[in-house]
Amino acid sequence: MALAMFRSVLMAAAATCLSTSVRAQAPPTPYAAVSPAASQNARDVLALVRPAVIQIKGFFGSNTAQAFHGSGFAVAADGVFITNYHVVAERVQHPDKYRLEYNTVEGATGAISVIAVDVRHDLAVVRASGYSPPPLKLQPSPTVKGERAYSVGFPLDVGLTITEGVSNGKIEESFEPRIHYSGAINAGMSGGPALNAAGEVIGVNVSGYRFEQLVSFLVPIGHALALRDQSVAAASDDGLKKDVAAQMHVHSADEGPMQTQDAFGYSLPAKIAPFINCNASGNPTPNDAVQVTRISCFAKAGLYLQQGLFSGDLRYSHFILSTEKLDAWRFAVRLSSLTHAVGNYGSPRHVGPYACQDRVVSLKGFDAGVLICSRHYRKLDGLYDFTVRVSSLNGSKRGFASHLDIYGVEFDAGLRFIRRYVDAMEWRR
Repeated sequence: MALAMFRSVLMAAAATCLSTSVRAQAPPTPYAAVSPAASQNARDVLALVRPAVIQIKGFFGSNTAQAFHGSGFAVAADGVFITNYHVVAERVQHPDKYRLEYNTVEGATGAISVIAVDVRHDLAVVRASGYSPPPLKLQPSPTVKGERAYSVGFPLDVGLTITEGVSNGKIEESFEPRIHYSGAINAGMSGGPALNAAGEVIGVNVSGYRFEQLVSFLVPIGHALALRDQSVAAASDDGLKKDVAAQMHVHSADEGPMQTQDAFGYSLPAKIAPFINCNASGNPTPNDAVQVTRISCFAKAGLYLQQGLFSGDLRYSHFILSTEKLDAWRFAVRLSSLTHAVGNYGSPRHVGPYACQDRVVSLKGFDAGVLICSRHYRKLDGLYDFTVRVSSLNGSKRGFASHLDIYGVEFDAGLRFIRRYVDAMEWRR
């Protein structure tokens, strides 16, 4: 009897649930259909800019196999195009070894000549022989964060391609103005146009982070507009090289106030400019004989000059050591191991050997050993790299070693920066 009653209750509950389920599955209130406007607009933008975008290829000697390639887009009549400097850098630096050609989406080809360069903003103005499509409309007004954006170019030799993303506006703390584009820019798209939803050019494809997804950068189109307008006639091969050297002389170390931070009793240079990125790390194992804290700062201001040669950058690091287990001699050996000037110093065909001097100097509250090394650029007269190592000499249980590396500055400007860097150090305990 009880079992029959339980079965009746269960069947009634099931019926109630079924009724509720049926009611729950009733057709919902209809919503507006999702608009495919974004992808449709990408097709419209690509169709609009298609004739004005070319692939730029570089060839070594008489070879028919390409050495490199990038993209470019029309910005004026008479076949005037914008691309990246790094796309044509080998031709600029070695005009007797490399030649440039263009390919259109319709299969036309011809010669490319370089008219003007802007190394600092990674831009070049070139002329395509026998091809002069209508130029694209340039929009130099500041981009609004969150607006739809598109990048067009020739990635990996797979043909003309458009990627879709979002413009996140100008990066606030960067050495040179850049627009953050959350879309893909792949190898070969460098120099192509980045556009808004109206098909107006807002920037020039320049780079993406190698190990990040959809973190890409654009040169604001205003810089390309300025370079185009000042390019009246094509510069000679020697003239282009001189322009590169002159622009590198302007791209020098910061002269602002030297900000410092406290590091275990030492005052050491910290984030000395808004465009400097700093991070810190330490040893989490308390039983190690020596505890090490590392503070690393870098400017991300390097400029591509040619294959194997970047310049114009600034990097520095501090290693703060302390021990309760080592005697004074062993601790001094450990600290001195961080003062050697070693590293990847570039190709001997681009730069000369380092010449070094070291001495003991009296700083604020302590003595320090200072090693300064410099080397010259073989083909960029008046520019030098500096490597500096500073180590404290005032403690048997605590000390620091500081590394400073400056690339591509005038000699006197480099020494002034080094003096400010070292003079900012202080022992406060």
